[in-house]
Parts: sequence; C-alpha cells; structure tokens
Amino acid sequence: MKTIRFLGFWICLALGLALGALSQQPPPPVGVTAPATAFSADRAMADVAAIAQKPHPTGSAEIARVRDHLLSRINALRLEVSVRPGEGFSQHGSDGRTLSAAAVQNLIGILPGRDRSLPAILVMSHYDSVHNSPGAADDASGTAAALEIARALKASGPHARDVIFLFTDAEEAGLLGADAFFARDPSLARVGLVVNMEARGDAGRAAMFQTGPGNGALIGVFGREAKGASGNSMASTVYEKMPNDTDFTHAVNKGLPGLNLAFIDNQLAYHTPLSRPDHLQRGSLQHMGDQVLPTVRALANASELPARTENAIYSDVLGLFMIRYPPAVGWALLALAAALVGFCAWRALAGRGASGWEIARGAAGLLLTAASAGLVLHLLGRLLMIDGVQRYYGLLTRFDFLLWGAGLLAAAAGLGVATAQARGARRIIPCVAALVLGGACSLVGGFDPIGLGLGLAASVLAALALGFRTEVLGAWIGGMIVVLLLAIAAQVLAPGATVMLTWPLLVAAVGAALVIGIGGTRDKRVALALTTVVGLLAILSTAQLAAWGGWTFAGVGLMEPAVLAVFAMLAAPALSPLAHDFAATRWAWRAAGIMALVGVALTANAARLGGEPSRPAITQALHVADLSTGKAWRVAGLTRLDAWTRAVLPDDGGSEPRQQALAPFWKNPVWMSETRVVPVASPQLTVDRAEDRLLIRLIPAPGAELVSLRLRPSTPLSQPRLNGRPITLATQAGEWSSLTYHAPDPNGITLSFSTAGPGQVEVAALEHRDGWPTLAKAPPPKPADLMAFGMSDKTAVLVRGGLSW
Repeated sequence: MKTIRFLGFWICLALGLALGALSQQPPPPVGVTAPATAFSADRAMADVAAIAQKPHPTGSAEIARVRDHLLSRINALRLEVSVRPGEGFSQHGSDGRTLSAAAVQNLIGILPGRDRSLPAILVMSHYDSVHNSPGAADDASGTAAALEIARALKASGPHARDVIFLFTDAEEAGLLGADAFFARDPSLARVGLVVNMEARGDAGRAAMFQTGPGNGALIGVFGREAKGASGNSMASTVYEKMPNDTDFTHAVNKGLPGLNLAFIDNQLAYHTPLSRPDHLQRGSLQHMGDQVLPTVRALANASELPARTENAIYSDVLGLFMIRYPPAVGWALLALAAALVGFCAWRALAGRGASGWEIARGAAGLLLTAASAGLVLHLLGRLLMIDGVQRYYGLLTRFDFLLWGAGLLAAAAGLGVATAQARGARRIIPCVAALVLGGACSLVGGFDPIGLGLGLAASVLAALALGFRTEVLGAWIGGMIVVLLLAIAAQVLAPGATVMLTWPLLVAAVGAALVIGIGGTRDKRVALALTTVVGLLAILSTAQLAAWGGWTFAGVGLMEPAVLAVFAMLAAPALSPLAHDFAATRWAWRAAGIMALVGVALTANAARLGGEPSRPAITQALHVADLSTGKAWRVAGLTRLDAWTRAVLPDDGGSEPRQQALAPFWKNPVWMSETRVVPVASPQLTVDRAEDRLLIRLIPAPGAELVSLRLRPSTPLSQPRLNGRPITLATQAGEWSSLTYHAPDPNGITLSFSTAGPGQVEVAALEHRDGWPTLAKAPPPKPADLMAFGMSDKTAVLVRGGLSW
C-alpha cells in the first residue's frame, strides 16, 4: 500500500494523459476494395490528389481546372449538375467602409430522392484554396469527401429525399460563394438541413464543433448514426462567441439546423504549402466520412427531418460513443452530484474526518490551482509574444512541445498547491510570488490587467488556502463544492458548457462517496479495491479532460495558454486523494519543481525562431510596381526578415530593406526595398462623372486574380453600386473606403456613387497576379526550412487616379 500511495498519482496521471492522447487518433483509412456503400478514404484521396495539385484561389487559372474536374466527377456520378454563377459580398469592420466581393461559380450536384417535395439535405464544402497553399485539407478533403459520400449514397439509394451537394467558391475570400447561395440562390428554399465539412489543419480526428439552432433531436441522430462521433456542446457554445466563420455561418444566420465538422491537428499545414495530398493524414479524411455518410444517409431516409427541440448537452467519451441529453437531465445529474457531495460532507463532518474550515480551505485550494496555473500560463503567453501571423506560425512549427510544456506547467502548479496544503506551507512566499508574477505580465507588451488580476486573485487565495495543514477529505470535498457551484452557474447561463463540469464532478463524487461510505475498514482487500476504483475513476476523468484540453488548446491555446488552467482545475478533484498521498512525501516539492523545469524547457524549445525542413517557417516577398510614380519595390509584409528575404529584397544591389508605408494599401510600415522597374501589364483605371454619379471603372490586366480599390472623397458619397447592383459601402470625408474584388470580370468592374455639391476624390487600385514579372530577376529558391505564405511570389500593380467636380 505504501508503494501505491507513493506512485498512485503518477500512474493515474500518466495513464490518463496517454489514454486521452490515444483517443484523439483518427481511425485507419479504408481501402479502395471496401463495399460500394461504405466510405473509403483511399478512394476519396484520388480526388484530393486531383484537386490539390497547386494553389487554386478564386480568380486563378488553376481554379478553372479544379472546377472542370469537379464537373466531370459530378457528371460521372450521374447527379443533376448545374453551375451557379453570381456575386458574393462580405462586409468587414463596424464602420461599413470595407467590402469584399467576388464573381463566384458555385457548383451543385443533386442526388434525387423518391419524394422530391420533401426538404432536402445540403452537404457543403468549398473548392477554392488560399494563395500559396494547395489546400489538400482546406478544403479538398471536404470536397473529396462529398464526392465519395455521393457515390456511396447512390450505391445504397434511392433515398426518401434529395441530397444536394454544394461546392462553394470563394470561401477563403470571405465566405463569398456561401453568401451568393444563401442570399440569392433559388435552391435554398428546398433546403431543410445543412452539413458542412471543413479543416483547420491536416491531421487528427474530425470533430463536430458547431450546430444550428434547436439541435436536440439532430444531435440524437448524429450520436446514434455517426461512426466514432466526436464533439461536445462546450466547444459549440464557445465557438458561437468567437469571431471565426465558415460557410456554415450563413446557414446559421438563415436559421437552418445542421452540423459543422472539421479536423484541426497539425495547423502548420493550415493555409500553407504543407497542405499537400501526401501530407494529409488519411485517417482524418476517413473519420470525416465515417461520421457524415451514415448521418446523411439516416437523414435522407427519414420520413421527417429531426424536429427543432431544446439544444442538447452532449460529448463524445474518449471518441468511442456520444452521450447526449436535454438540459432537464443536466439538472438531474447536478442534483445527483449535489447529493453525493452533500453525503460526503455530512459524513466527513460527523465523523470528524474534516472540519468546516478544512473544507473551506479545500475550496480555496482548488481555486488557487486554477488561478496559479492560469497566472503561470498567461505569463507564458505574454512571453511568447504572438505579435502577428509570423510568430503564430513560428510556434506552430513546434506545437507539440508547446502543448506538453504548458500541460506540465499546469500540472506542476496543481501539484504545488496540493503539496502546500498537505504540508501546511506558510502563506507569505506564495502570496508574494503571485503578486510578482502578476506584475511581470505587464513587463511584456504593456499594461496587462488580466495578469494583474490573476496575480491578485492567486495571492488572496493563497492566503485563504494555506497556513494550516489540510487533510485529504477537506481538500477533496472543498474542491468538489467549487466545481458544483460552477456547474450550477453554467447550467443557468450556458447549459452546453456544463458537460465539461458535470461529468468530472460526478466521477470525483462517486469515488469520494465510496471511500467515505466504505472507508475505514481494516480489510486490506477492501482497501485495495477502493484504491483501485479511485485510481480507475481518476484515470477516466484525466483521460477525458486531456482529450478535451488538447483539442481546446489546439483551437485557442496559442492566443491564451491559460485555457489549460481550467482543465487542471477540473482534473484535480478526481486526482485529489492520490495527489495528497504523494504530496505528504518529501519528494513532492522536488517533483513539482522538476515538472516545472521540464515544462519551461519544452516551451522554450517551442519558442525558438526559425523552422526545420520538415516543419518550415513562413516567409514572404512580392514585387510591387507603382505605375503612377514609375517606381517599383520588393515588399515583405511580415514582422521579421529571415536570411532569404534579406537577400531577396535588395535585388541586384538595390536599397537595403527598410520599414515604410505605401498608402493606401500598406498604411502601417512594412519591409520595402526599391528595385529596378520592369515592364508589367497595366490595369486601366478611369474616374469620371456623369450628371450626379461618380463612376470608377477598372479593367484588369490579363491574369488578375483580385483587385483592390481604395477611394478617399472630400465629402461623403451616397447610393453605392457595384456593376449596377446596390451594395453597402460607406464613405467618410477624408477617409479611405475599400472594395476588394476577387475573380474580376475581364471586361471590368464599375463602382459608382451619387454626389452632392462640389468635391473631389482620390482613387487607388492594386491588382494581384501570380508570379514575378517576366523580366524581373527571379529570387533564389527558398531553403528547405522556409515556405511561401499569403501573397508571396506575386506581382502587385498599383495605379492611381482622381477627379474634382
């Protein structure tokens, strides 16, 4: 028993973390010889390979090839095929002065059902990529999965209702294809439910991270039908508050029910050249199909679509199955947890196993675990200094080191608090340390009220939790009371969030009730059985929280590592008795210190600048020709210059790179080096006025992928129109307004406004096309540890105009 008391915490922690990590592995891909009605990732990979040969952003020559491939595949599947040309729009910012638009070509393939009057299922993915990324994951994987799903459904059909496969254009440009469909396509009237497939990495399990309104019955279908269903209502609740968007956002805005799925591991491949077919984890594609195909098949065969019912509380359990229930059941589970915790508190107090003050210190101790782990990890986030996309992707090159390093720091903070309580440590050093760390957060990046608040909270909680020895029952019960109160608050404010609170609480409460109800026996076999049960419950709780925590950290952890503090706090109650046993030994402080040192070493390794051949860093350089001044520059929009960019920008002994602005397109200073002028094709910009209408017309040069128009009037303009269509684009005297148009018509675009009284306007247009100018000196090849990002390796042509009236 002494060995178990000494090693139990570490065995349960290690097994829990390992099981949690294992549960996040996708299934193996299914081969091409699978039954015709099954989803095969290996079959779908043929389409991924065909689509993701090269970057294919909206407006590029390559996307026309991808479109032709999709049309031939839809025709080969004998679906009802149509091309839906149109325009999509997206407003940015709160002042209304920034608008994105595109000429889009959405593709639709319809698998007819037996009763075509029934509401249809819409399966959606997008077939464009960002610049400089082949887009094998985002979203060739979703597009290929849709084709494989259509093939499998056709093999098992016909079904009760139509299934519409929508392949949107210009998602990466601002969900513009989805805007065109959900705002103006007549097929929308037939849609009853939407399933969207996306990716934000190129590995890991596919999770259902967002649903539409009234999802209770739909989650029931998904949980029953999807193979290896993954997702939880906490993620969906949090995602609703985040600024992130996918095409599914338009479906939600229309009030349509549905499911949104994506895989997000290995985000270094997100929007980068690494997103190649050979780099995509085939098991991720398989898991996407394993969930979507059976769910869509069940919905397509249903006589009625799931009714809109109260939103469900749900989660997968280690990727094996899904639990789901309405909020009323959530209240019942909390009542059960409250009864168990109340029983434990009553028996502990009645039997003098713990005093009221010990339970109060236990509650303060759990809050101290959250505050101290949050403080340390928040300071870590400040030290990482994510000041832009370059630093963000730099951390993604060694993301696993950062995840495990942050996890160890959170665990070290929790073990440190448990040790301090078990030993009755004095208050003064932890209180001062918390204040120092809180103040240190403001030394990096300016004044930080969050860091100061965490430091103050940790200091106050240390004063409340420490100074006296707290025995195991006091720490255990006090911690459970805190989680219970948090769960009740969440059940009132955001029921979907309770899934990550209620179940760890129930697991801990069951273990505590067994120990308190049966404990005290002298029968070693019973004592060993109780210890085994407590250990197994701790492993289960730790594994599930590790799975939740790893997925959450992948989503938001780089911007705020302190998110892991929540999972450290929730893991503590189940681990509390085991941690307390170890904390009472002389090895506890040393172990916490070693964990902290290893965590610091791992995060320091993750923070190193530069990439590696297998995980390159991002770089950028493009040619900018200003035809209005007769000058040209090589420009890099990233914060720091690597050796390759420093060599590329000067171009044949040109000026050394320096940071300067080039209004109105680069308002903030970027790295620029003046280079020799070479011939480039010029867009034709004209600014004219007919009666009271200001007409700004741009005819793009051949090969233009997108154009950006900026205008600065001396007086506000009204009634904006784009190619004759009314749009929303505000203007303000003396300020720039912006229109970015993707895939511009070769015949030109016309932006017009009504004017009143005398005035003047400045206009600038910037056109992007792929590749360097023909007569410019080509840059040397990038080293293996660098990869192009964003608008790198393109030619941007700037022209200006204006008019007074």
